[in-house]
Amino acid sequence: MVVPLYQKISDDLKAQITTQKLKAGDKLPTELELSETYNVSRITAKHALSALEQLGMITRSRGKGSFVSQELIDQSVPATKSILFIQPFGDLSFGDFAQGLISEMKPLGYTVFITHAEFLNEATASEIMQNFNGLIYYPMNTDAYLDILFEMVTLDFPVILLDKEIYGLPFPCVKSDNFMGGLMATQHLINEGHERIAFMMNQDAHPPHTTRDRYLGYMQALNKANLSFHTHYNNPDESSLVVLDYLKKSKLTAMVCENDLIALSLMTTLQQAGISVPGEVSIIGFDNIQAASLSNPPLTTIEQSFSALGEEAARLLLDWIQTSEVPTSNNITVQLIKRKTTKEIKHEH
Repeated sequence: MVVPLYQKISDDLKAQITTQKLKAGDKLPTELELSETYNVSRITAKHALSALEQLGMITRSRGKGSFVSQELIDQSVPATKSILFIQPFGDLSFGDFAQGLISEMKPLGYTVFITHAEFLNEATASEIMQNFNGLIYYPMNTDAYLDILFEMVTLDFPVILLDKEIYGLPFPCVKSDNFMGGLMATQHLINEGHERIAFMMNQDAHPPHTTRDRYLGYMQALNKANLSFHTHYNNPDESSLVVLDYLKKSKLTAMVCENDLIALSLMTTLQQAGISVPGEVSIIGFDNIQAASLSNPPLTTIEQSFSALGEEAARLLLDWIQTSEVPTSNNITVQLIKRKTTKEIKHEH
């Protein structure tokens, strides 16, 4: 996923600060110097510095420049009570986990350092342990960074995973109840009279556990309703022509989608082909991203509370830090958000 230019700059500077290549009181490059180094506009450079200022990592003085905050003065242990949060998203349009995380951490005096996964290539496990009390990690790819993560296991460093478990690593995980979400979405369509319901997903060789669990929930709802038609887990290539052909041949009336992005893309494909949503085909997404409420028509979806996920991850991490006892994983409940992309159908007898 592409990281915004300003975030790339701020993350590079944050890495230098947390590894103490830039120490308390050190002066940072100017906006002009940053713009020349990274070949970006001064506005982008200014945005990067503002992001660091908001995190309390630097102070800025008009006419003098930007300096590493004195509160980050050299210490052998992270007495400033800092938490590292690694998320794969360049912005917060997908979901703001940090909102819930910070609301739990801030009252207890913890600073949350938010960055992307490349940070795990820029710092060693020992450097992270020296500068942070714990890590909350959202793995986009569960096979990445296994070396440094395994080292954290051996060093008993507190790590809480978000959304996905990592096979072979005993880190607790906080995730949405994806199985129940898939079941709820499918049951809603069944209640509206649909009998030929597809499960639509990305064409990945190894779909993540989140997708698998949503699919199993979909299958559970179909089995309970004694409906024999279902989509195979290994879906075909989802080019627009393939989807339209599959829709026609399978006589689909509804689709449960792995996530909102797929649902919105499918809705566009169908509408461009002259197929009405929900007049001819009903669609349900998963996530309730901001775009879901802004589509035409607004997307019915399963909402997972990103804020609640962040809060629970923070709570488990704090318990671990304070008690030295490894917490257990936890699922967060989801709910159906009814909008305008599904429609009740009547069967002719």
